[in-house]
Amino acid sequence: MHRLILSGEAYDDLVDIQNYTHSEFGEELWDRYKNILDKSLQQLMRNPLSGPYREDLPQPYRALSTGQHVLVYRIQDETIYVIRVLHQRMDFTDRF
Repeated sequence: MHRLILSGEAYDDLVDIQNYTHSEFGEELWDRYKNILDKSLQQLMRNPLSGPYREDLPQPYRALSTGQHVLVYRIQDETIYVIRVLHQRMDFTDRF
């Protein structure tokens, strides 16, 4: 299994997602959405190539859809670096 490292920006993205989801939809929905995010992160550690390259992201970044968000990451050796966790409707081209 690969090692997973969250960038500071990805960590901040997750905190923002938590705060927004919890305040807008409540704790129960946040708990369900957190499980979706956690499962996607675990999937990445087991199968780092599961997220494809995207035309709106520079290589070597890959993207894995999870719920309403996208995990943007790169692989280096046995480590997966999650760079951002962005809403699927965002324009990714100006984020990198």
